[in-house]
Amino acid sequence: MTTTMQARFDKLTDDLIAKWSSQSGRELLAAGMPIMPYLFEHGPVPVSVADAALPEADRHIGFVKYYSDRHYDVELNENGDIIGAGISLAPTADHISELYGKRYYNWCMGDVIMFPLVFGVDAPAETICPVTGEKITFTVSSTGLDNLSHPDAHMSLAPATGGEIRHVFCNHVNLYATGEAADIAAAADPTIAVAPAQHGWAAIKRLVDDIEM
Repeated sequence: MTTTMQARFDKLTDDLIAKWSSQSGRELLAAGMPIMPYLFEHGPVPVSVADAALPEADRHIGFVKYYSDRHYDVELNENGDIIGAGISLAPTADHISELYGKRYYNWCMGDVIMFPLVFGVDAPAETICPVTGEKITFTVSSTGLDNLSHPDAHMSLAPATGGEIRHVFCNHVNLYATGEAADIAAAADPTIAVAPAQHGWAAIKRLVDDIEM
């Protein structure tokens, strides 16, 4: 990782923390985190349960619109229940993790790291390198990415503002099998920056610690 690329990665980390430390970011977290235990324990979250997590003055807006107005579109099933907000019940081949003995699907590599750190659990996980197609396995722990199948794996970060969160950020935050694969991705998408996987883990750990999730 060049000095310039590291500086870009660290700047994106600073910007990510600033986003979630802002008033609107903290409001989103305050509204969203209480629904996670329901998602883990019961599955799809009825919108009535999510609406009740909003501040009383905002409940007339409804949880889904409240989030959408802040460029964060939650995932819904065919019944209109919430099944995803960073961590998801909707199966996908990418960004899979195991929490509390159950398999979950994540919007991005940042979520794969963040939720185990927030809830204080070790989480076996796997993801697919977007460049090589290789499966990368590891365990997210309180000290890093343990048992990383690809020792030279690199992680990307992207700007977290400017549009809907999955479009501008999540779809660009991945784990790559090698530094070379990550460099190919960065050359194709100049908005991202890449760094070794453990550096990426440290960035998300800093986010969790700084905003006191």
